[in-house]
Amino acid sequence: MKAVVVSNPGGPDGLHLDKVPRPEPGPGEVLVRVIYAACNWGDVQKRQGIYPDPVTYPVILGAEVSGTVEALGKGVGEFRLGQLVAAITGPSMLGGFAEFVAVPRAYVIPIPPEMDPKLAAVFPVAGLTAYHLLHTASRLRRGETVLIHAAAGGVGIALTQLARRAGAFVIGTVGTREKASLPLRLGAHRVVARDEEDFVAAVMEETRGHGADLVIDSLGAGILEQSFDALRRFGRLINIGEAAGEPDFDIRKKLYQRSTSMAGFELVHACPGSRGWRTGVRKVVDAVARGQLSIPIDRELPLAQIGRAQACLEGRATQGKIVLRVAA
Repeated sequence: MKAVVVSNPGGPDGLHLDKVPRPEPGPGEVLVRVIYAACNWGDVQKRQGIYPDPVTYPVILGAEVSGTVEALGKGVGEFRLGQLVAAITGPSMLGGFAEFVAVPRAYVIPIPPEMDPKLAAVFPVAGLTAYHLLHTASRLRRGETVLIHAAAGGVGIALTQLARRAGAFVIGTVGTREKASLPLRLGAHRVVARDEEDFVAAVMEETRGHGADLVIDSLGAGILEQSFDALRRFGRLINIGEAAGEPDFDIRKKLYQRSTSMAGFELVHACPGSRGWRTGVRKVVDAVARGQLSIPIDRELPLAQIGRAQACLEGRATQGKIVLRVAA
């Protein structure tokens, strides 16, 4: 089968479309024939060799897919051959940029047969990350103010919509003014272009000096330091990435300035297969199917153009998700 293989961490020239053996599903696994695979920032980090969790090379990239059930491993009876599914590709979130991927059953998501497979490929990571950030890692309450960085990215888009549905006041930030229209259209009350405006001042203006109840920061670097300044006393911050670079300040001192708290988050810690995970899957799939959660697709590219797809992500040239067409 064809797959995108990274032999060693490095630049985009290390992305190769190679022929590799087709996987076979082990006990408790589902073999998915991939139709579409979606791109995520974590794929870029794994190619670069800077992903927070260890990665053993060579590796096939790809964290989320849609496709049909090709084969079932021992003990799997809840899926049928030919069934349309979406999937997060497992705890390591690898293997999806390929014609076939074997996925643990808990990470496979049944979807309505009428759902567009392209749409099914782009919601699992963003939708479930957003749901569990707001309702598992945090307990968002109606009327709270949420500051969401990278609001035009996949997770930011999902966070904006789900936070609005939960009754929150949503302030987003984007890198440039051109990206502001999408999160505004999807429900953000205010969107700040960080190259033009001070987002801390904007938060204080909107909250009458009170500060945000919750900040979700995927950027890190100096933006993370400013994010603490946007919090109210006893406010909470969840860090989900360092797309802008590693922070270089005394986080402990920042926590004590207003008795704030900080947490990290990884989706797999929401315990795939658990009752809480299944609740999240049900609510997210239902919201997508009803059109209440939209994950816009910035562009569709063939699998062979994975290098171009990652260049767009690295250049911050996207609004929404990039999806790779795998099936001919």
